[in-house]
Amino acid sequence: MNVRSMRRDSLHRQERNALDAELGRGALRVRRESPIETNKRTGAPAEGTLSDLMKRCALLEGLSPQDLQRDCPTAATYSFRHGSAIYYQGKRCDDLFCILDGQIKLARVNREGRELTTALMTVGELFGPALGAQGARQTLETATAKGSVVVWRVAAEEFHQLLLNRPVLGLRMVEALARRQRQTQRRLECAVFKRAQARLAETLRELSGAFEPRCEHGFGTHIRLTQQELADLVGATRPVVSTILNRLRKQGVLGYSREYLCVRSIETIEQLIGE
Repeated sequence: MNVRSMRRDSLHRQERNALDAELGRGALRVRRESPIETNKRTGAPAEGTLSDLMKRCALLEGLSPQDLQRDCPTAATYSFRHGSAIYYQGKRCDDLFCILDGQIKLARVNREGRELTTALMTVGELFGPALGAQGARQTLETATAKGSVVVWRVAAEEFHQLLLNRPVLGLRMVEALARRQRQTQRRLECAVFKRAQARLAETLRELSGAFEPRCEHGFGTHIRLTQQELADLVGATRPVVSTILNRLRKQGVLGYSREYLCVRSIETIEQLIGE
């Protein structure tokens, strides 16, 4: 290994240690868990945490805990409270994250301080600046926990090695990225050709289809978004979205508060998309 490679590896270790320190700062906010629990009798890794991960992440389906431990030895799970940041815009991050429980909001802030919500991620989805990146991995957005969240964090180099050793995972990754591209194209089409109500309905259907857990308030699907965050995803102003939401609530289609939105009738939402 030459001097340049040694310096680069040392820099990456320092940056990762700094991120570890930031994540671990304040035990009340973040709790780090061991990625592998060892069976004291046999010395073999217990399958609790990893089995749960592979059940919730379709990308890792069919992969054994031993394979995951071999290719991703430093991976770990983290718990975040509502409002905690997983990483910040403008910072370097060489890791990937998979959501095991809860929802993650991705948002960007401009020079004037205005925040724009760009995505709401849910269980089983991968995210992070290192997703598909080969060069500098400076974060373009801030990832924030919406409610209590548990994520699996893995170094990009380890995850790339996992893909090299398991080509089928690479194909699944391509499929996942293609779905996100189609989603972006649908949003662009809606912004150009559809009215605000139809765009809102399209966004609600998209979000509802991604979330498996039933609403904790007794409704159909629970979406943890403020009206402003939802308006960002719809591509409309908050007053416009608020007016439409009020009308839909009176019709019994959904219920909401300042922090969450619950879809009661996805069938009605489907009908609004075509109007």
